[in-house]
Amino acid sequence: FVQPLVDETPGSALIIVDHGEVVLMKVYGVRSNSEPVPITDETLFRIASISKTFASAAASLLVEDDLVQWQTPLVDNLHDLKFKRQDYGKEINLHHIMSQTTGLMPHAYTNLIEDNMSFNRIVKRLDRVDFICEPGECYGYQNVVFSLVGDLVQAKTDLDYETFVANRLFKPLQMSRASFGKDAFLNDDNHARPHVWTGTSWKPVKTTHHYYKVAPAAGVNASISDMRQWLLAQLGHKPQVFEESVLKRMHTGAIRTTRHQAHYKYRKHLGKVYYGLGWRVFDYGDQEGFVHHGGYVRGMRSEMVFNRELQTGMVFLTNSEPGGMSELVFDFVELHRDHNQDLEKDKNPLVSVGR
Repeated sequence: FVQPLVDETPGSALIIVDHGEVVLMKVYGVRSNSEPVPITDETLFRIASISKTFASAAASLLVEDDLVQWQTPLVDNLHDLKFKRQDYGKEINLHHIMSQTTGLMPHAYTNLIEDNMSFNRIVKRLDRVDFICEPGECYGYQNVVFSLVGDLVQAKTDLDYETFVANRLFKPLQMSRASFGKDAFLNDDNHARPHVWTGTSWKPVKTTHHYYKVAPAAGVNASISDMRQWLLAQLGHKPQVFEESVLKRMHTGAIRTTRHQAHYKYRKHLGKVYYGLGWRVFDYGDQEGFVHHGGYVRGMRSEMVFNRELQTGMVFLTNSEPGGMSELVFDFVELHRDHNQDLEKDKNPLVSVGR
C-alpha cells in the first residue's frame, strides 16, 4: 500500500505493527537526491506536528507527578500570560491547550512563526487575539498556544521542555536518535534533507527553522527506529513509562471535529472524528479507537496511526511532500480491516457462503 509513495519519493521509512508485533520495518531511497546516500533506520527526519504527541505525553507526566492538574488555569503558573478577554483567559487550562479547545481563533499567530518572530515575542501578543468561543466549547487548532505546555514544564520542574522530554520519554523509551531543534538535526551526519517538487523532479532545499521555535508543537527529530519505540509505547507495550490510564486519557476524543477540520478526505466508513490530547481520534466502520497525527513542514511529511485495541499501527516518514500522503492513513486502516476479514473467513468457512 505504500509502494506508490515509495516510488514517488526520494527517501522514506516505514514501521508496521500488527497484533502487537513488529511485522515490518523498512527504509527506502536516499537522504538527498544531490548526494545519494541510502536512508537507514537511524536516519533522522523532522516529524513536525507529530511532535504534539510528545507534548501530550509530557503534560500527562506533569499531572501524574502531581505537579499540576488538567483543570488548573495556566495563568496560575504562567503569571505574565495575558489574553484579550480576561474572563476567558483565566479559564484556559492544560487540558484546553492539549485538546485544541482554548476558544482562541484557530492558528493564532502561526503566520508570525513563519515571519521569524521569536516565540516569547509572539506570546506577548496573545492579548490581541480574539476568542471565537468560551474555552472548552469549540475546536481550534493551534501551534503557538499549544506550545505553552513547554513554559508550564519549565515553571513546574525547573527543566527546559527539551530536557524534560529527553529525560522522561526519549531515554526510558530508548529513542537514542531523537532530538529537538535545527542544530541537532543539521549537525547529525545521518539526516534526511527536505525536498520540494519542481514540476519535473524532487529538489533538495534548505532546512527551515521556523517551526523549531515551537518545540512542543513541531520541534522533534526522529528516526524510524525511534518511532518504532514511540508506536509500541502508544500501543501499551511500555508500562514503565505510560500506565494504561494515561494512554486512555491521551487517546480519548476530547472535542468533536469535522472531517475537514481534521484534513480528512471522504471515506465511506469514516465515522466520528475528534481531537484528543495531542492526537486525532476517529472511528472507522464499526471499529472505534483509531488514533492519528500527521506532520508537515516544508519538504517533509510524516504520518502515524494506530489502534490500541487491535494492537496495530503504522508510521511513515519521508523527506518530500508526495500527494498521496493524505490517503495513506485510511489505506492502512482499510488494508488492516480487509486482512482481518480474510482471516475470519479462513477460520470460519461458513462466512464465505453467506451465513
